[in-house]
Amino acid sequence: MRGARFISRDWEDQNLEQPQEKKKGDSAFEKRVRRRVAAREHTFYVSAAPGLGGLLAQEMETSLGLTVSRVTGGVEFSGRLEQMWEAALRLRLANRILVRLGEFSADGFSRLERRTAEIPWELWLPAHAEIEVVVTTHHCRLYHTGAVAERVKAVVSRALPEGEGQVPQKIYVRGENDRFTLSLDAVGEPLYKRQVKTHGGRAPIRETLASAILSMAGYTGEEPLVDPMCGAGTFSLEAAMQVTGTPVGLFRHFAFEQWPSFREKGFDHMKREAAGGGRLPTSPVIFASDLDGGAVERLQKTLDLMPFGEAVALQSCDFFALDPATLTAGPGLVVFNPPYGLRIKDGNDDLMRKLLSCLAARWKGWRTAIAIPRQQVPRPLPPGFHEHPMSHGGLDLSVITGQIF
Repeated sequence: MRGARFISRDWEDQNLEQPQEKKKGDSAFEKRVRRRVAAREHTFYVSAAPGLGGLLAQEMETSLGLTVSRVTGGVEFSGRLEQMWEAALRLRLANRILVRLGEFSADGFSRLERRTAEIPWELWLPAHAEIEVVVTTHHCRLYHTGAVAERVKAVVSRALPEGEGQVPQKIYVRGENDRFTLSLDAVGEPLYKRQVKTHGGRAPIRETLASAILSMAGYTGEEPLVDPMCGAGTFSLEAAMQVTGTPVGLFRHFAFEQWPSFREKGFDHMKREAAGGGRLPTSPVIFASDLDGGAVERLQKTLDLMPFGEAVALQSCDFFALDPATLTAGPGLVVFNPPYGLRIKDGNDDLMRKLLSCLAARWKGWRTAIAIPRQQVPRPLPPGFHEHPMSHGGLDLSVITGQIF
């Protein structure tokens, strides 16, 4: 069987930084952690890429059953730490999760330091934390972000009982109109870093955006998916995890795994439960291809390591010579993320027109989603197609979706 249905410990050891073993604290300290951190509900902020807050809120409500509220840049929800763990493990569209630790007014450094010191940092952070403070301010008397970061870091460092830090932990400070919010990063590396794809491509798209595009196109994992300009294979990998019910955070570690409140056995059980609900199709339901044989070979090596790899069939070929009838009996979704500036150049929409013409001739009955620079969107759009503006790497993109008649 190709790729086995589990991730080997050897593979984890080679590709993931394992959390350091925690030192046993005294019982009084552990009771304080349980009472003030683990047993309480907290407010969590979940960020999304620009324009995707609505889709993220919908995902959190339908997939996790959470009650959320929309805020600038994402959503908030209240819950216990275990609900945050599950969100980090499962959410496909989230970029980052922060836990809100304090909110107060401060128009001088002494008040900022005093209110920051009221937060029980030693109950949240590992003693060997290496602190990074990220500050943004708007209309604040404490406008010097570097000075604010320095003061907050000094207060937090004094609250921790041991010496030099080794485990990165990030604190976000946001000031607006002299009111400051202090939040602790719960996940570490952004959530689009699944630790699945170890190779790049000519026009890589972030995993969170690829999942968002699949969602915009109405992909459910129940129908065939064709990724005919696959490049690094992000669409195919995200779809394969959705088809097999594989949690997107299963192969990585999170900052909260270093917190004094973390329960390794509880989280391991959560991961086993999440992974155990998966299903592996008896034959491929995702069909990826690319003109670049090297890209296909690199993607195949990744799939061979993954427990969901058998959901994807790969070949090296030209999309314009591809007959969908040779892949699957019924229609589904065909997705594109052409390399911007390489195959689509500014002021040149020949590829886009050729692509739409080919879809109209050979792919009747299929749905499609195409991510392209906004200036390359054909005007008017084909009948029945819709445009979804989004941003990727500083580029203004549009995703056009629709059914091919």
